[in-house]
Amino acid sequence: MWPTYGQLVLVAAAAFLLSAGGLSQPALAKRGGGGGGDEVVSPQVADICAHTPFPDVCRSTAGRHASKYPVIDNAAVLNMQVDAFARRTEQARKHVTKVSLGAPPQQIQALSFCDTMYMNSQDTIGAAERAITFKDKATANIMLQLAVQDFESCDRPFQQNGIMNPMEKFDTELNQMANNCMALANMI
Repeated sequence: MWPTYGQLVLVAAAAFLLSAGGLSQPALAKRGGGGGGDEVVSPQVADICAHTPFPDVCRSTAGRHASKYPVIDNAAVLNMQVDAFARRTEQARKHVTKVSLGAPPQQIQALSFCDTMYMNSQDTIGAAERAITFKDKATANIMLQLAVQDFESCDRPFQQNGIMNPMEKFDTELNQMANNCMALANMI
């Protein structure tokens, strides 16, 4: 069977990146999941992500940053995932602002609560990052568990008032990323 045009472009792009030093790993694996089509992720990242509760989420978020790390090990993948987690939390806060425009008052109140929870999460993610720097697994896990509680708290006002939660997708993704971070922290 002949390769498709898209597969040829992907192989050519990978070869270019390898020859230009843009990818530090010699072999690449397909990354499934997330919306933008198949991308590549180093086999080292894929192998480590396979040991997390949500491997597809790990590969699709952490794998994007593998070229920034000279050595791919559990600590590097944890740092990649925590960085992606922090960025996604920031995106959630921006989404709160966007969906609040023109929303009914009850939904605006619930969204404001979510924004506060996401802001708290950003602080706990920062504390987790500092703990990871010192290889303090216990503190990192506590901070990540607090972040999970914040995302779950965001859902409550919507459920209690029987209104649609426009942040549900973000909360689910952030919860999965936090759980991956906790699993990776236990691997270092």
